[in-house]
Amino acid sequence: MAAATTVAGVAGGLLLPASAQATATVLVSPLDGNPYSTNGRGDDLTNLQSEAALVQADAVEQVVRQKFRAADRSKVAVTVPPNTQVLQITYTASSATAARDGAQAFANGYLAYRSQRAQSVLNDKSAKLREQEKKVQQELSATTKRLPTAPASQKNYLQQRITAYNNQLGVIDEQNNDIAATPVNPGSVITPAQPPTGSLTTRAATFGGAGLAVGLFAGLLIALALERSDRRLRDVRTVQRLGVPVLSTVSSANGLVLVTAPKSRAGEAYRRLRAAVVASVQDRPVTLLVTNATPAASATLTSSNLAVALAHAGSATIMVDASFSETSPSALFGLGQSKGLSDVLMRGTDPTQLLVHADSQLRLLPRGPGAGAAAERFSGPRMRETVRLLRDKAEYILINAPSVHDANAQALCTLADAVLIVVTLGQTTRADIEQAYTEAERAGAVVIGTVVEDTRSRRAAGADRSPRPPSSHRADGSGTAVTRREPEYGPGT
Repeated sequence: MAAATTVAGVAGGLLLPASAQATATVLVSPLDGNPYSTNGRGDDLTNLQSEAALVQADAVEQVVRQKFRAADRSKVAVTVPPNTQVLQITYTASSATAARDGAQAFANGYLAYRSQRAQSVLNDKSAKLREQEKKVQQELSATTKRLPTAPASQKNYLQQRITAYNNQLGVIDEQNNDIAATPVNPGSVITPAQPPTGSLTTRAATFGGAGLAVGLFAGLLIALALERSDRRLRDVRTVQRLGVPVLSTVSSANGLVLVTAPKSRAGEAYRRLRAAVVASVQDRPVTLLVTNATPAASATLTSSNLAVALAHAGSATIMVDASFSETSPSALFGLGQSKGLSDVLMRGTDPTQLLVHADSQLRLLPRGPGAGAAAERFSGPRMRETVRLLRDKAEYILINAPSVHDANAQALCTLADAVLIVVTLGQTTRADIEQAYTEAERAGAVVIGTVVEDTRSRRAAGADRSPRPPSSHRADGSGTAVTRREPEYGPGT
């Protein structure tokens, strides 16, 4: 997200139409009553909010266009700093020069319009005084003409009227002089507009930096949302915090690590798992169901390595492949396709006659052909009889089962003394584990714990595989010839 928004910001800074702003500062002339005037009144202060609105008026725009034809009042913004007689006129344009010219033009145009308006008021006052003076002159002339011919009783009155008219003309003359002496000072531009600085590179860097900040924040929010919505288990501590016992943490690498690398860390992990299983189930023989908590996932790798570990400890072990995943224990042990569990369940074949030797202490009952159809009979009497017969042949009966979420795997739980659940980091969710425990306990099985498969230690498929030796044949204890391959390791390993 950060990279994407940074690139978008830089591209926007380079490609989007440029926008520049310039500001001119205008000092509005103090009036009588302004705090800068010694004899004024506070209520005579100029209303700068009204003056700010006047800058954007149509009348001012008409004045500005006489000098700046591209004037557009919609691009003008006016601010009034607190406790000042100052207007800051900002103009926005597509270039720095146009922004400067626009701000300066509106500052000058506003002052010119204000000057015209003030001069117009003075001219109106002067015109009224001239009209009043004309009327007084007429009255004075008429009275002066009446005085010589007037009776003696009116002469004194007419003389007083002539004196009053002369006094009134004197007052009008003083007012005219005051108006003529009144300065018309609308204000001044104390800070002329300057073209804004900043190159295209600076603009692109600014946009890119803003994009980076937005991308980091948005990416963080998305990551947190995904983390909260992702219920998959990521580490062993998270599994343990669910109150689930973890017997061991093993590698999810393909192959029989106890054969290809017995002294590796992965091999040691399976030996710890063997010790935990032996300590958890004291009675012998024991039927242990190994299943995966993730729907549609396989426990073949863990169950196969655990079977090898038990055999290495000298315990007679039989592994029953009741799964139908792509990878089968037969392939891991280098065994070919042969009859197996499906023949037992579908045709009633004696399971003890189909055991394939993988080691002096480990025998395998393969899945056989048509494993998917045979899985429907996991809850039938033949499956129960198979488990009973195999318990007489070994200490540990490991059933490699499908995911416990599968109905057929749940049927196998009723045949097991204990259940071991495989948890795959990055795939199994909290809900998967809870459901797995529920299904196993509903079938009356005891869950001894979990084994965690760490996908971070995955190695390339087949990296640990050794060349397979040719197959040979030997007879089972019953005297029936069965197909077997020589183990990849020497007896007693």
